[in-house]
Amino acid sequence: MAVLLQNDHLTVTLDQERSVVRSTRSELPYASPDEFIRVHTEALQIYESLDRANLGHLIDLRRPAMNNDPAFEAATMRTRSMLVQEFAAVGIVVRTAVGALQVNRLLREESNDNVVVFHDEDVAMGYLVEELRKVARRSSAPPGGRPRSSRPSTRPVRAR
Repeated sequence: MAVLLQNDHLTVTLDQERSVVRSTRSELPYASPDEFIRVHTEALQIYESLDRANLGHLIDLRRPAMNNDPAFEAATMRTRSMLVQEFAAVGIVVRTAVGALQVNRLLREESNDNVVVFHDEDVAMGYLVEELRKVARRSSAPPGGRPRSSRPSTRPVRAR
């Protein structure tokens, strides 16, 4: 696992074997919204150097206390959304049900529909790996959508 960024608040690593970027927040609170923006702008520069369309992103928020101060949330909204955009799939791991509620609320406000919140890291990683498989299958399909095969399909047809 390659360490791409490490500071007092955030560690970003790349698991090349699984094609997953992992961003882990420390328990150290941000002193201000400006500090949040500075740290995450630094992380964004790392993310922008990557082929995000072919990577999953696991964001581990289990260690810090959640901060639901409206002024803090408003000041950090733009930076937060940049941290998840353009990744093939994003899984956020939180510790508590309250944390999941807060993160889901923020995701709805920012229209980040490609992000899923989890309590279990292994489940989150399984989700990311499966989503990346889907991306790989779609990118290897011939033009026209479906892979062609001389064998009849054995998959059941599902009604929509």
